[in-house]
Amino acid sequence: MQAQAVVRWLAAVGGSVVAFCAVAVPWGVLSDGGDDPWDVIGPVAGVLAAGVLAALGWWASQAGTSPAGEGASRRVRQSARGRGNITQTGGDQGVQGGSRRRPVREDVRQKARSDGNGGINQVGGDRA
Repeated sequence: MQAQAVVRWLAAVGGSVVAFCAVAVPWGVLSDGGDDPWDVIGPVAGVLAAGVLAALGWWASQAGTSPAGEGASRRVRQSARGRGNITQTGGDQGVQGGSRRRPVREDVRQKARSDGNGGINQVGGDRA
């Protein structure tokens, strides 16, 4: 995960430099008149580069986080066969947001088969 974050930050800084050059170089080449245009070109290109760095920096800071803001990855796979009632639940039910500690990685696999008329109830995740 850390290698991905480093690559993202390098891409963010590189993208900022490219944005600066994409504005400053053509403007500087096409403008005539000594050093005075750089008094305007530098700050304008710098502001654009700062905006690009802010946007790409936000993207780089998202490396390794799940959409819920947790660093954990979770996969739940369930399968069931039977004649009776089958209930499958994957996820959290009734658990308070900050009251639990989840392992960094979690992989739940469940399989069930019923030959009779009984019910199957599978739960993958936390239940209160």
